[in-house]
Amino acid sequence: MRLTVLGGCGAWPTATQACSGYVVEHDGFRLLVDPGYATLPRLLARLTVGAVDAVLVSHGHPDHCADLNPLLRARGLSDDPPPALPVYAPHGALDAVLALDKPSMLAAAYRLHEFRPGDR
Repeated sequence: MRLTVLGGCGAWPTATQACSGYVVEHDGFRLLVDPGYATLPRLLARLTVGAVDAVLVSHGHPDHCADLNPLLRARGLSDDPPPALPVYAPHGALDAVLALDKPSMLAAAYRLHEFRPGDR
């Protein structure tokens, strides 16, 4: 297993560091965890948007999920969009991020799987 730290800055990015963001790779599967502010450019320096297999967001603070929107835009608006991206997040955590665009604009880019504390 490989863990790549895309950023670990606090509530906002700095000129040299992104907010929370991690890629966990195992057996060819790539999980993006907490794509916070400024993580997408760092992700794109290593992988294409189509190489991400799933996203896990721990909570809805923007420093943990803001760059989900540009990731979905890059996937959904590309000339040859990859399959819908499974996105796992606590119930309601992504409401604000997903509301940045009309629902129909990015609907095919992701499949949201919401969970609550204690869910398996």
